[in-house]
Amino acid sequence: MKKSIIQKHDAAYKYLFDFPGMVKQLLENFVPMDWVKWIDYDKIEKVNASFVRKNYQKKESDVIYKLNFQNQTAYLYLLLELQSTVDPNMPFRIQSYVNDFYESLIKKSNQDRYPIVFPMVIYTGTRVWNVPENVRDKIEIPKDSKLEPYIPSLKYFKIIINEFKKESLLKIRNTLATIFLVEKLEEEEMEPYFKKIAKIIIDEIDPELKSAFTNWILRLADSKVLPDIQVLLNSSEEEVYTMLSATLEKMGKKRERIGEKRGEKKKAIETAKNMLKKGYDMKTIAELTGLTQETIQKLK
Repeated sequence: MKKSIIQKHDAAYKYLFDFPGMVKQLLENFVPMDWVKWIDYDKIEKVNASFVRKNYQKKESDVIYKLNFQNQTAYLYLLLELQSTVDPNMPFRIQSYVNDFYESLIKKSNQDRYPIVFPMVIYTGTRVWNVPENVRDKIEIPKDSKLEPYIPSLKYFKIIINEFKKESLLKIRNTLATIFLVEKLEEEEMEPYFKKIAKIIIDEIDPELKSAFTNWILRLADSKVLPDIQVLLNSSEEEVYTMLSATLEKMGKKRERIGEKRGEKKKAIETAKNMLKKGYDMKTIAELTGLTQETIQKLK
């Protein structure tokens, strides 16, 4: 079965953070805290574990890195929120994932104290992110102030791509910021940015990140043939510009199809809800809307 356009977009994003250099660009340019300057980036280590629950696996992906700085250890828990919907219960989900991660550490080594986990959410959708950053803000404040210390508190750091200005991303002048910029560009406004983007990619000194960019952008364009990294390394600015022009044009068309598919699914869900209210059986609803019976059962 062929992957859907949306699945290919998600896979392209997950692939990016397989590269420690991309994590370095993420922390150094998007987290304005002192501790990110102290990290030994030559020794960061990806942890091969996932704590995303099954019911969320299609809409997000997690990446975990072990970081060392000033004789201390921290874990970056990076959650990629890959769908356009905004979940108001994200603080509870983050708390759950972090708790699961600590349980895994406890099983490996029983200690008095454990390293800090820095939870981060990258949201790639277009809707406004209006979710509290701390689980504490999702819980009612009790009338008796003596109960307040029992309210849990865990904050996550958010990177909401649609909140960045295009020119601000362009000024950062690195591969990850360029990828975020491409995410924001509409098809009709891509052309003026092509040469600027090409220049940034040509100037990137890390060959792995050049390769990551090439794979990311061509996966989005649904290209079956990925160019050899040496081709990109030896390309001129004009050649990269030509590649971008052709690839981003395809991306624009794919984005339109993504929008159409999401619109069709939303319409099908509304139809299914109405049919459920009128007493139609799930098999009939599935046949008329194209939704799976599992999806209809959840709506029910």
